[in-house]
Amino acid sequence: MAEKNMIVALVLGLLITGLGLMYDGLVKRGAVSLVIAIVLGLLNYAVSSIFMYVGLIFAIYVLYDTYVCTNAINNNQAIPKFLTQIDLE
Repeated sequence: MAEKNMIVALVLGLLITGLGLMYDGLVKRGAVSLVIAIVLGLLNYAVSSIFMYVGLIFAIYVLYDTYVCTNAINNNQAIPKFLTQIDLE
């Protein structure tokens, strides 16, 4: 893969959860992150405000994941698994 700009990836990920991963070329991983964030947002609205905190923690994790994946791409290293368990390549 071509080298990716870390700042662009993180800003995109900050604007919309998962968009930074899609910028990195990890479209499936970014789409799964986006869907999870949407579900957590809907649960926050429909069920309980506790899901707002879960969604915030998840969004921070996805930003960290974007950082790690962009770093791995730029250093020609293996992309780590999503949530350390799921292979979404």
